[in-house]
Amino acid sequence: MTAPDLTDRVALVTGARRGLGREYALELARLGATVVVNGTPDSPGLEDVVAEIEALGGAAVASRRDISTREGGQGAVDDALDRFGCVDVLVNNAGILRPGMFEDLDDANVEATLAVHLKSLFHVTQPALAAMRDSGYGRIVNTSSNTAFGMAGLASYAAAKAGVVGFTRSLAMECAGGDIRVNAVMPNATTPAMANDPIPGFEQDERFLQAFAGVSHRYGTDLVSPLVGFLASEACTITGETFSALGGRYARVVWGVTDGWLSPPDAPVTPADVAAHVDEIMDASSLMLPSCIQDEYVAMAERLATTTAGPAPA
Repeated sequence: MTAPDLTDRVALVTGARRGLGREYALELARLGATVVVNGTPDSPGLEDVVAEIEALGGAAVASRRDISTREGGQGAVDDALDRFGCVDVLVNNAGILRPGMFEDLDDANVEATLAVHLKSLFHVTQPALAAMRDSGYGRIVNTSSNTAFGMAGLASYAAAKAGVVGFTRSLAMECAGGDIRVNAVMPNATTPAMANDPIPGFEQDERFLQAFAGVSHRYGTDLVSPLVGFLASEACTITGETFSALGGRYARVVWGVTDGWLSPPDAPVTPADVAAHVDEIMDASSLMLPSCIQDEYVAMAERLATTTAGPAPA
């Protein structure tokens, strides 16, 4: 496989003033990219990241745009186009943490979380994708989270991050046939957001704390950025996938459907029938891994064709 190389590429990284975003910007610069370092209009430290990139011998510019709005998303892309003429790489990293137990979440919390983590993908990616289609090349890296598997105290955050997975897979399908790749990462690293916004119940979860202690020595942002560097490069020909980076282990995240229980043909189904077969429905010893919604429909049609009596429908 070709080694990742971003020489002569222009990368836009949202939420790049600190934490993972800063590390991504530096990683892409080390690979040769010119980097547009995005943050909100009042973000301190953007110029510091630009200076770090320049100290590496790279080129960078700060972009002060609030990408939770459509105007801000367009503006961030325009900053790249006006200054460098293209957008080859987009890393949708911007994020906030607004933890709270479900019954305590108010509209402001939910709206802010969805706006930054989910709506911003539309605001920035639509104009960026238009530029990529014009050039015939692009790499888009979205940020999901392992919280999509579920985490108490982060319902709005987890909902948004699960949405990123569906967004990624759907957009990858729409970009099929060209040299535009769309993937997502579930990054795990110590960041300022974690320290500033504690998750309720986290300190009382002994099982989680024990596991966290076992990986915390490998919880640096520098163990996530290499994955993003690869996904952002021409070396990456994968698309529509989500990857977990945890403790220096990099893994594909899969979403599967069990074989389940198939009700008899031409027989009514009652809730009692479902209850009677719940173990079969839950049995995960055999899974199919749909790459798109059509895969599950095709598999089900083929299964029905072998079990349903009578002629096939016209």
